[in-house]
Amino acid sequence: MKFFQKKKQNQDQFKRLIHRLSEMSDIELTKVEQLLDVVFDSNFKSGERVEISRNIITTEEQNLDKSIQEAKNKLNSEQLEKRIEQFMQSKKPKNG
Repeated sequence: MKFFQKKKQNQDQFKRLIHRLSEMSDIELTKVEQLLDVVFDSNFKSGERVEISRNIITTEEQNLDKSIQEAKNKLNSEQLEKRIEQFMQSKKPKNG
């Protein structure tokens, strides 16, 4: 019984992998291919390819960090603007 459960689990993982790969751009797929070459190439000699992969990972992390920070800043700005507007509304003299 466990054998069939593992097989089902592997199928699910494979489906998720295929789905994720199908959503990637050509640039991302090229990076995945380079990574697979590093992992599975029997003639691989550590050196330039590893350095390229490290640079790609570092650049992606920096871009992600930058995007996260920009999103936080925008959210904070929007919240600040909303609070200023609420403050201004509460300070207006009410007619009535």
